[in-house]
Amino acid sequence: MSIQPDISSADVMPAEPEFEAYTLLRQVNLMMDTYNRYDLRREDLTVPQFMILNYATPEGIPLSTISSRMLCDNSNLTGIVERLASKGFVERRPDPQDRRVSLISLTPAGAEKLRRIKPRHHAGVSRRMRTLAPQEVAQLRTLLQTLFDGLLDQPTTEPSDDH
Repeated sequence: MSIQPDISSADVMPAEPEFEAYTLLRQVNLMMDTYNRYDLRREDLTVPQFMILNYATPEGIPLSTISSRMLCDNSNLTGIVERLASKGFVERRPDPQDRRVSLISLTPAGAEKLRRIKPRHHAGVSRRMRTLAPQEVAQLRTLLQTLFDGLLDQPTTEPSDDH
């Protein structure tokens, strides 16, 4: 099945395969995110909170490292970290080597929460991916990694076609 954008003008060319793939990728991502939000809601967690719990360590990890892995700014995570801290799942403390750096430490309660949630979360993801054969999952992973790596190598702004 091919996904076509809603084109009202008959003189517009059909979508390129790149745009169709991009559209499908966005739709799959939105669907997976919706499933994750629904599953995590039962645990009183959001998807970003769950991701932070996964990245946090008992020893502590810089907030900047977490934000880099989540592809967002530190400022976007500050409130999320504070909510996790108020639930007792993480602690925020200064780095002893650089007091300007905030370390996010997983508490025993946070580690227990992860221990309970992770198997069910992984089972849900596996169940959703069963549409694909194992070799197709491996191929998809390789293709997505290649795309991701290629996007990392590109400048954040493309040159304008308007000279």
